[in-house]
Order: sequence, then C-alpha cells, then structure tokens
Amino acid sequence: MFKLSIYCDQYAEQIPVTFILGFYVTLVVNRWWNQFVNLPWPDRLMFLISSCVQGADEHGRLLRRTLMRYVNLTSLLIFRSVSTAVCKRFPTMEHVVEAGVCQCV
Repeated sequence: MFKLSIYCDQYAEQIPVTFILGFYVTLVVNRWWNQFVNLPWPDRLMFLISSCVQGADEHGRLLRRTLMRYVNLTSLLIFRSVSTAVCKRFPTMEHVVEAGVCQCV
C-alpha cells in the first residue's frame, strides 16, 4: 500500500490542475444542463391537446382549457415537491386554491 502511495505521489505533479478542473467543470455544467432539459415544459402537451381535441365551439374550447389547467396543476404539484421557491409560494393546498390554480381541496 505504501508503494502505491509513493507511485501516485511521483505522477501527481505531472497531471496539470487545469486538466482535472476541466473534467470537474464539464461534470458540473452537464449536471445543470440535464436538470434544465428534464424540466417538464407544457408546450408539447399543449400542442398535442390543441391538435387532438376537436371542435371550434364552446365545448371544445372548454375541454382544451380544462385539460391545460390540469397540466398546469400537475406541474405545480410536482414543482412543490422539488423546488423550495414554489414550496414557499404554495406551502399548502389552501394556498393553491386561493391562487385560483385549483378549484377544490
């Protein structure tokens, strides 16, 4: 074990610090980028709902609006369990109801 530490100590000075920091920065940036990419954006679901739910009348409009309200409520409930800022804004379901996002408790 002691020979291994001496061997590593001899070659530790040959590896530049910027080389190691480059790997670290890449790791950190990739982690944050993956978190951003995996955020649930409602755009694709909104386009899917608007293209699949037929009707230019009042019933079709209400159905599309209701479905998107459910999508927004689901996103809010997910973000409440993940984000501290959203959890501070909506600490309980009563706050969600008071904000008008949900109609019932």
